[in-house]
Amino acid sequence: MWARWPRQLELALLVMALLILGTAYFSRLTPEERRLIQLEAGLEQLYLLEVAHYAQHGRYFDPTQSDDGLEWRWMDGYEWEARIGGEGFWMVVRADLDGDGQVGAWAIDDESPQVRSLTDD
Repeated sequence: MWARWPRQLELALLVMALLILGTAYFSRLTPEERRLIQLEAGLEQLYLLEVAHYAQHGRYFDPTQSDDGLEWRWMDGYEWEARIGGEGFWMVVRADLDGDGQVGAWAIDDESPQVRSLTDD
């Protein structure tokens, strides 16, 4: 029984080391993934602000204009198209997040805070 103890300990340490290395490798985000997460979080925030503004004022605001006193510095690095109407809004953002020359497009509208990928970057 005691003869197997060092062998089992060695196996347990090997498994733990592999788990730690695997976790470290697979939990690492690339800069492109980080920018995509930031973009999606910004769009979801924008959705929530649009819904709150509509509930308070009865209209949606155009985030590409600074008329409502909002400055969206994080939007400066992207190409935006916004369609704002009395009954809804629709926004598309285009960007080359990974610098490969292909532009991706993401959209959000008044239906849901879920960001939709129109074309992959």
